[in-house]
Amino acid sequence: MPFSFPARHYRTRAPMTITVEDGRFLSLTPAPDREGLPWIAPGLIDLQVNGFGGVDFNRPGLTPEQWRHACTRLRAQGCTGFLATLITHSDAETTALLQTLRARRDDAPENCLGYHLEGPFLNPDPGTRGAHDPARMIPADSALFHRWNQAADGAIRLMTLAPEIAPEAALALIGELRAAGVHVSIGHSAAMGETLRRAAEAGAEAWTHLGNAVPRQIDKFENVLLHVLAEERLAAFLIPDGLHLPPHAFLALSRALGSRFLLTTDAMSGADAPLGTTTPFTLGAQEVELTPDGRAVLPGSGRLAGSTLTPFAGVFRAAELGAMSWPTAWEAFSIRPARLLGLDHGVASGRPADYCLLTNTPAPRLLGTFEQGRPVWRDPALPAEYTPPI
Repeated sequence: MPFSFPARHYRTRAPMTITVEDGRFLSLTPAPDREGLPWIAPGLIDLQVNGFGGVDFNRPGLTPEQWRHACTRLRAQGCTGFLATLITHSDAETTALLQTLRARRDDAPENCLGYHLEGPFLNPDPGTRGAHDPARMIPADSALFHRWNQAADGAIRLMTLAPEIAPEAALALIGELRAAGVHVSIGHSAAMGETLRRAAEAGAEAWTHLGNAVPRQIDKFENVLLHVLAEERLAAFLIPDGLHLPPHAFLALSRALGSRFLLTTDAMSGADAPLGTTTPFTLGAQEVELTPDGRAVLPGSGRLAGSTLTPFAGVFRAAELGAMSWPTAWEAFSIRPARLLGLDHGVASGRPADYCLLTNTPAPRLLGTFEQGRPVWRDPALPAEYTPPI
């Protein structure tokens, strides 16, 4: 049965009557303007979520209750899709973690679109390893990946790797991944020049959290930042928390990348953690300290270990840092990551009705998150006319 409601389109700013049927947008037609119309925007999609709401996807023993809690908290941040992300672990640990995630997702798919493996095929150099354990980083291994994907029931959607480590094996794996429908991003890497060009030709599509896991001192011209900016076939993830990239760096990179940048939180368990949580936060086997300014760091080294940023806040923080409109930032956190995964996403006739309702006055506030036209989270302030009948 069709369901209609009024809203203001996030991109055109026009008041519309939105009609949804069978989980898809049936039509968007002009409507009379009226005060207080909420904005409608596509659901946010986060490609790099290591954990959320006090839950760590990188630790064994993930329970159904923890899984549902993390997914629910992401929906409360406007996230209609995310990739549960595993960092560098041993073969046995990665296999076990994927089997657990598969069991949780088989039982309750929620808003998880699949998995992102950020490692272990990364560069162990001190300048590129970030918070990953260099002792567990290994060269690209096709047989290992296919075994992991089998454990994941084929749900690995994205892999981050460093193509300069055993480059022939890495480039061959990129081709195999793309043939299998797995998307490839480069990260924790020093790939430049010919290696970067060949990786893009083989099918690499992006660079994971550009500007992070980069040596503190780099050559003024021969550095990954300039090489990625010059390689127009690559998009780049940016983390808009003002900590992973200082404001001037976020502004410069987002401007230089133009429509090639997309946003992610790189969230870890401390993101949106329940108030009063006393359990130490973790990223896998590592304990993580949350500092008063919101950093998630490894005690002692001070290395960043994911972020505490939430998706909805990330949109408006990116708009502020990048001197861009919030609809532009919103698309970088919804349409662009969806496009990278090959998803048909957006507020338009015929597309899945995965959307958010929000207001940005007097301050940004999420009013409701909807998947296939169904409310999966709503603010009590959302009027009843926006909730479809059961």
